[in-house]
Amino acid sequence: MTHSDNSASRSSGSSRAKFDLDLQYGQEGERWLAWLGTDQAKVEVKTERDTWATTGNAVFEYECRGKASGIAITEADYWVHIFKLNDVPAMCLVLPVNDLKEALRQAIRTPASFGARLVSGGDDSAAKVILMPIPSLWLIACRTLPFAVQGRMMK
Repeated sequence: MTHSDNSASRSSGSSRAKFDLDLQYGQEGERWLAWLGTDQAKVEVKTERDTWATTGNAVFEYECRGKASGIAITEADYWVHIFKLNDVPAMCLVLPVNDLKEALRQAIRTPASFGARLVSGGDDSAAKVILMPIPSLWLIACRTLPFAVQGRMMK
């Protein structure tokens, strides 16, 4: 075996080890996602129908008939927001509930800072909801990440 052959052999072994590590990391992500779908996980799932695609908003109910409801009372650890178009999931956001609740509290106090609107909705318009622009949800998800904390997040 020549020296170059030996290097190539080490390189392919190294590539295989990296592939195995990447595969293991991906499988851990798959297990986490599967865990979200079990009774062991505390997950709230909200599914939006077609309207989001034209308005660009996600809807969060926080009060109904004078009582806290929806996002305000969930005990979940994660909030999964599924956006369907023609009954087919188009995208999904998974957010830690504590982060989402804090951002929505801020948005309720100052809706314009998020581009949000507070409206009545639901049966008999008895619910108070916040219409949150979907890009703002992405910013909520990103705001505690290092690049955001360091002020490098796009606005």
